[in-house]
Formats: sequence, C-alpha cells, structure tokens
Amino acid sequence: MHQMKSVLIAMLGLALLPLIAACGVPAALDRPEQASAYLIGNVAVLDPDESALSAPQDVLVIGGAIEAMGDLAGHAMPEGVQMIDGTGLVLMPGLMDMHVHIFDEADLASSLAHGVTTVRNLAGMPFHLPMAQRIADGRLAGPRLITTGAILNERGGRNTNPLQTLISGPDEARRAVRRQYAQGYRHLKLYSNVSRESFAAILEEAARLGMTVSGHPVEGTEADPMPIDDTLAAGFASIEHAESIIWHALNDDIDPERMRGLAADIARAGATITPTLIVHANLARIVETRGAHIERADMAGFNPVIFDSQRGEYAYWASRETSDRPRMQAAYETFTGMLYDAGVPLLLGSDAGVMATPHGVSAIEELEALVRAGLTPAAALRTGTVNAAAVLAPEIRAGRIEPGFAADLVLLGADPREDFQILRRPVGVMANGYWYDEAALEALRDASQRPEVCRTRLRMRRHFLAR
Repeated sequence: MHQMKSVLIAMLGLALLPLIAACGVPAALDRPEQASAYLIGNVAVLDPDESALSAPQDVLVIGGAIEAMGDLAGHAMPEGVQMIDGTGLVLMPGLMDMHVHIFDEADLASSLAHGVTTVRNLAGMPFHLPMAQRIADGRLAGPRLITTGAILNERGGRNTNPLQTLISGPDEARRAVRRQYAQGYRHLKLYSNVSRESFAAILEEAARLGMTVSGHPVEGTEADPMPIDDTLAAGFASIEHAESIIWHALNDDIDPERMRGLAADIARAGATITPTLIVHANLARIVETRGAHIERADMAGFNPVIFDSQRGEYAYWASRETSDRPRMQAAYETFTGMLYDAGVPLLLGSDAGVMATPHGVSAIEELEALVRAGLTPAAALRTGTVNAAAVLAPEIRAGRIEPGFAADLVLLGADPREDFQILRRPVGVMANGYWYDEAALEALRDASQRPEVCRTRLRMRRHFLAR
C-alpha cells in the first residue's frame, strides 16, 4: 500500500509539471547587473547599538561582503568599482523579518522593496529550498531566505491545519525530523499540540542532527497538558507569538502582575521571543472596522489564494458585534514591553503572508508596534538586526555594518529611528552584495503587486501531496 501511494504521488507530481511550466514556475525576478565592487561614499552609518549616526564615511563592498570603512580616499580600489553617492543619506543594516510565510516571488519583491534583506519562513513547502538556492545563486531577486520544514503537530490536536505535517507519537516524530533533514532543512517549527512523548523525541532527534527548533509554546494534549516551563526549558531558537504565550501560560488572564511574573520567568529561562504583534493588530482592526481594514491599499499585493482561503475568518471577525480583540491587542503590547524591560531578547517578526498581513510593509508596522509596546526606536531596530543575527549565527553574519559582515544594507534619506515610514521608500537596497537603486526598487514594487495565482495553487497542491 505504501509503495502504491508513493507511485501515485510521483505520477501526480509528473502530471503537474506541464501545468507548472504554463504557470511560469519558476518565474524569477531579474537581478540587477552586479558590479565587482561598490563604494558607498560620504554616508552616515547607523550602528544599531549606537545612539548617534557616524560622521560621513565610505563603505567598500567586494564580493557581497563589507571590505573596508572610513576615509577611503587613499585606499586602493578594485577595477570596475561602482560609486554610489551617500552624501546626506543614512546607511543601515538590512532588516531581518524572522517570521513570515512565503507563497510566491511577489512576496520576496515586496520585502526587498521595504529594506528587508533576510526573511525566515516558518512553514516550509517543497518549493522553499529551491527558491532559497535560486536567491543565493543570483538567479532570483529576493532577500536571503531561511526556512523551516513543514510545521510539525500532533494528529488529533485541536490546532491542526492543512499546512502541517501531522505525527502520532515519538516514532513518527523522529521519522518526520529525519525526513526533513534528508530533504535539506536545518530548522524545525513546532505547533501547539505536540504530545509530551513526541516533543521529547523531536528535541532529541533535532539535537542529534544539529537542527534548530522554533515554534509556538507546546501545550501537549488535552489528556496530558504541558506547562510553558517545558517549552522554556527546551532551548528553542525562538518562541513565537506574544498572543500564544499569554494564552498558554496564563489562559488569557492579562492581570499585569501575572504578565510581569511571566516575563521574569521567560527572562530567567534565557528564551528569545518573536512577539508578532502586527498580525493580531490586523485582526483587531478587522473587528474595529467591520472588515474595511482588509480593503486597505497595502493589501494590493496580498496573495489572492491565501486571501480566498481565509475569507471565512475575515467574515467571522468582521461580523462580530463585540469583541475583546482590541483589548487583548493592548495587553499583548503591554506584555511585550514587560519582556523588553525584563531583558528578554526580542525578534522582529510580522507573520506576513497570512491574516491580512502583507510582506515588507508589515515589518515596518511591527517596528511601530514594538515602540508602542515600550521599546525605543533603536531597540526596535535591534530586534530586526543584531538580535535576529544572533539567532541565525553562524549560518549568516549580518545585522551590522562592519568589515567582514554581509553587505545587506539599506540606504535612506534620513535616520529611520525618527520615522520608520521612511523604510517604505529606500534610496537603495543591497542584498547579499546586489545593489538595487531607486529604479530597481520601483520595479520590485511593481512586481510585488502581481502574485501568481496559478503558481501558488500548484505549489500548495505539491505540498499536500508531499506531506
């Protein structure tokens, strides 16, 4: 029976190939021409750990890495260096959105156009690893793509969905981890209802293979619930969603003293948190506007396939006469401020791609939400630069503008700490050494408005067949 199923899946996969070609898969956004080296001259540099911008200086990039900085007037320049005038401008590290859901190349274009040069996709599908390789090879314009495998969750749990790989017990859990490793994944994502036995097996197998684990707080099963202490002790690369943490640890009790105590517990455990405030804020706005929020201009490039799949959710929340979602959103922001005050490392994560949360711009809105939560603008920027880089190290070396670091850079007309909205219109973006000037960024913005429906549907179908 298993062999027959494998043959059937393979035949279906072959049958899809002509359709995929007709849909334009893979439809690459062209990279700009790459110079051998770039010199960004006379530019003020924003160090995420410094309060003031640097004095104007030069930044030399060779082969996708920062080679030298300072007054480089007497520095020997490589042949063919491209000069970029940074006079009156600010150079900052590219942002890393540590919680997204990529469904199409248009998502990548939108991220780059908003200064996001690395994304971490937290629901892997078969196309993600090849897409990441196309980006790395220079065949596709996009931010660096880090991805987990398919989400792991326990069969029969109350929070299962079609994007997940469902397991039953520790033996299946181990096999699922080994399968993802063999497929090329090095990062795992767990959902809420993994059982205690499966959880232990996943952690053990991941440690043996050198894979990282991130995800929701693991609640266990109804018959054998697990306290949040089990997740805090598990050594996750990051725990996702302030909303999920409060639900699991406090049963949505938002008493300030209980939330403050929970923040202290998380700090003592040494956990890193991705609050993803903006995705729930969008849900709250859908409630408040009776659905009008989903029609805002920033939704123009939101993937129609995903939009259609969530119409029922939008209609449910838009029809609510009363809802506690706005009140809970305020509590999640308050809790995030408590995490920051307690010294918990926080990551920028928008959850873009789902629940009316478009790519690129939502990373900027997440920065604004973090400031509402109590972070300084500089601290908010650190969540998407140095903090994110610490989680991704040693896989990548980015998040700072220093010699030896990746040339993932954003050139802006002013200091973004004074107004994050300036990230909507960068003067230029450098991702992995490729330079996107204003014309190239405009082309990316145009591409971001045209997600491919046929391509997305076929990718989703392949994912369901491969689970």
